Amino acid sequence: MTPKKQKALLALLTNPTKEKAAAAAGITSKTLRGYLADPEFRISYEKAFAGMVEDATRQAQQSISPALSTLREITENETENAQARISAARSILEYSLKLMEQTDIITRLENLEATNNE
Repeated sequence: MTPKKQKALLALLTNPTKEKAAAAAGITSKTLRGYLADPEFRISYEKAFAGMVEDATRQAQQSISPALSTLREITENETENAQARISAARSILEYSLKLMEQTDIITRLENLEATNNE
């Protein structure tokens, strides 16, 4: 990949719009559209974007335990404002239920896949 395309790729990953990415890369929007039409460039962009999403997901996963611990501390702190305790408890319940639902769905999908592969 050429240095201009590499610069455009980085700009796409760090700017909110394609127009701003093109400007940041020092190219026109038309040139950027041309780059995106190139299968090699498009694959590189999709891989880089997927990597960013994976990194963000990993960071979010690492934040779950400390966030839940903080909410639990607020919930269990009897000197804390009652509304803050209720809000923290509600958040814990909501997130716990969502996690349980997602885990249940994943388990069901895995079971269906296992059944279909037999």
